[in-house]
Amino acid sequence: MAKMAKTLKTLEKAAEESSGKGRVFFEMDKYEEALEAYGEAAETWKEMADLLFENGKEESANTFLGKVFEAESGCGMALFKLGKYEEALEVVDKALELNPDSPTEWSNRGFVLSALGRNEEALEAFDKALSLDPESPKTMTSKGVVYFRMGFPERALEVFEEALKMEPKKASDWACKLPRFSFFSRNKAPLMRPDNAETWYWKAKAYLELGEREKALEAYKHSLESDPDHLNSLFSGGGLLCEFGEYREAFKCYARALKLSPGNEAARKGKEFCEEKINEKLEDEK
Repeated sequence: MAKMAKTLKTLEKAAEESSGKGRVFFEMDKYEEALEAYGEAAETWKEMADLLFENGKEESANTFLGKVFEAESGCGMALFKLGKYEEALEVVDKALELNPDSPTEWSNRGFVLSALGRNEEALEAFDKALSLDPESPKTMTSKGVVYFRMGFPERALEVFEEALKMEPKKASDWACKLPRFSFFSRNKAPLMRPDNAETWYWKAKAYLELGEREKALEAYKHSLESDPDHLNSLFSGGGLLCEFGEYREAFKCYARALKLSPGNEAARKGKEFCEEKINEKLEDEK
């Protein structure tokens, strides 16, 4: 028994290390490395579960099977990020066989199906996820994105509005941000607010599709209030600000984007364009 306890302790340490590496690699966008690390974690957790089952420790074994499930879920999302959608779908479907009431896996299935262009099935998956977790703004936003990609911007806007009304329950869905640009709130105190930058970004895209440029610009500003580092909103918002002739604010967007993504050619050109326009205006004012 002491030997088994020692073996389990060694295996658990290795599994935790692999799982931790997987999370770090995923956050760093190193998806090949994340896939390998999550795979190692899943194998080790399974080895632990098998050992416990062999020794009649079913309750503890089932706990580690849950760890296997989590690691394999990580594998599925790493495959998704790598563009290996068919493989990702196999992993997600396997996960759902083991845990059919997981809103996370149903949401993951929606992501993969949408990437495969199977939009109707993706909507069904997101609806299933929402039936299990009705107050998930991220899942609701994902559903709206599918409608947008299907060519239904009005319906997408309705869904984005629903997402923005939801109050996130997870700590990771909240953000404490300080305003950083002049078109933001003047309040310099830290603000706790839902981290809904992605929802506002897609809402802006839907407005643009409908020709509502002023509303789109306002949505981009809301996105950057929620997350000043939201790269897509910095680029898209910067471009729209240029169309409105707000070159100083656009310059700030491109400068921020360039800081976040050094060497980005689009950000560099946008910044240079704004500098030229600002200088032209200064010359005209002399």
